[in-house]
Amino acid sequence: MDKKQILMFALIFLFFCSSIRERLAIRECKFSFISATAYDFTFSDMKVDFDLKVQNPNNVDATLDRLEYTLYVNQTDVFSGTTGKGLKVPAGKSANFTTTITLEYTKVGQAIVEALRLKTASYSIRARAYIKTLIGELSYPVEISLK
Repeated sequence: MDKKQILMFALIFLFFCSSIRERLAIRECKFSFISATAYDFTFSDMKVDFDLKVQNPNNVDATLDRLEYTLYVNQTDVFSGTTGKGLKVPAGKSANFTTTITLEYTKVGQAIVEALRLKTASYSIRARAYIKTLIGELSYPVEISLK
């Protein structure tokens, strides 16, 4: 190998290391719910836009390739969704993003009936973050606070 090939290989390697660092940095980020806006009502469902905030405490940018999530009310699946697109959060900053779901009235009704039966309602969002790597797509669980 000559010097140009070695230099080119080193540059490509550094680029991929940087890319992996950004994707792994998303693990330290905090996700929180900001707001929800309902629209496009039909007899069976409606669309809801959810605004979420991602805070990046890292000293490197954080890259999220995709986020899949499910809202549970008393352990009953009410809806699921995905961001469908990537997000880059600058180091030490926060970023907001919007994701849209279709909310079916039957699932909401089941959750309300269950909450009335139990006389309580607990809410949780379970999510998985997906990052693309050279060896394929990796995922890990993410907590989204509802505060």
